[in-house]
Amino acid sequence: MKFSRDEKKNPEINVTPLIDIVFILLIFLMVSTSFNFTNSIDVNLPAAKGDEKPIVENIRVVMTKDGIITVNDQTVQLTGVEPLLVEFKKTAPDATVIIEADKEVAHGQVVTVMDASRKAGYTKFAIAVEEQE
Repeated sequence: MKFSRDEKKNPEINVTPLIDIVFILLIFLMVSTSFNFTNSIDVNLPAAKGDEKPIVENIRVVMTKDGIITVNDQTVQLTGVEPLLVEFKKTAPDATVIIEADKEVAHGQVVTVMDASRKAGYTKFAIAVEEQE
């Protein structure tokens, strides 16, 4: 038997299957990633431009066009916002009150919530809006 050593002097590795597998893994990870949504209640926020400011500690007040008001996921009436904020003031004295009001909510109700927040002792407010392009 004669073995020939001249047939393959430079063997090559085919990397095409490796690239295919890497892309399939990348697609799998992108599809399987879970996304966190901040709003548990569907609120149609108004749009505005502004600087994004990171807020470390906050109290979310969500106001829907149907008149439902939630403070940190606790549903209350408009008159019950201030007592609840007074309770939150004991545990989070330096919190920022973030008001997420639907754009169809009456301006007076938003002002009433802001006034209740001020009476509860909070001085920092933020009104949530959608980013305008």
